[in-house]
Amino acid sequence: MKRILSLLFLLPLVVSAQRDWSQMRVSTTELAPGVYRLFVDPGVATVLFAGADGALLIDAAYMQTATQLEAAIRAITPDPLKYLINTHHHADHTGGNAAFGQQAVVIAHQFVRDFVGSDQVQGTRQIAALPRAAWPEITLTDRLNIEFNGQTLQLKHLPGGHTAGDVIVYFPDSNVLVLGDLLFADNFPFVDVTNGGNPQRFIDHLRWIAGNFPEEVTIVGGHGPVYTMAQLRAYIENLERTVAVVKNAKNSGLTLEQAKANRILKEWESWGRFFITEDRWIETLYLAF
Repeated sequence: MKRILSLLFLLPLVVSAQRDWSQMRVSTTELAPGVYRLFVDPGVATVLFAGADGALLIDAAYMQTATQLEAAIRAITPDPLKYLINTHHHADHTGGNAAFGQQAVVIAHQFVRDFVGSDQVQGTRQIAALPRAAWPEITLTDRLNIEFNGQTLQLKHLPGGHTAGDVIVYFPDSNVLVLGDLLFADNFPFVDVTNGGNPQRFIDHLRWIAGNFPEEVTIVGGHGPVYTMAQLRAYIENLERTVAVVKNAKNSGLTLEQAKANRILKEWESWGRFFITEDRWIETLYLAF
């Protein structure tokens, strides 16, 4: 099990190492007036809010794509970036902090500040803390409202699902909800158990979200396509089914290797093509339950 845990912890580094950063482009979709999804293809979604007060960015994508993301922002607005919100600490969401944090006030959960502001050990690698400009200046531990561009943006901490420091952001007037990596739309999720994540709490948080936001809301996850509420509910139901299948296999005496060899999650084969494979999701669930 320790080997499995290490593989899950190192997986983001492996995936990043395989990318050709020069080929990554940013596609722009307007979700509501002034609210844009900037998708750093094929990896991660960020959200820009532009208006009379300036610009606000949710997540900064990778360090290596800050130039492309900056160009996409400037194609929408020449106004300065006032705020940058990090939904959590992973490098595909905070890597651009060093660039954008020089002009914007960074906001995140305290866990994110503690993580990016400290040296880290990842396997055999020593990872230095991010530069001071990348650290969150404003932190929250539960909720925070931001008055900006005529809306009251609502930030809420939902801990222990994807990581210990996940924050969701709701635009009530635009009816747009940004979930960060509490949603890997159309894909198996990455649950970072090393940093406080738990698959059951991940699903519990999604259930809470489905019961506490409007039916017509536009939902933006950290990865994958934009969802409706109906699509989110279907995603939750499928996640719960995968958990039930894995629990049944484990309780019936199948070893982890047997469960993978038997392709017990073959029904969700398409979900394993982006980041977390069938085998990795089975490993995550075997470890958790």
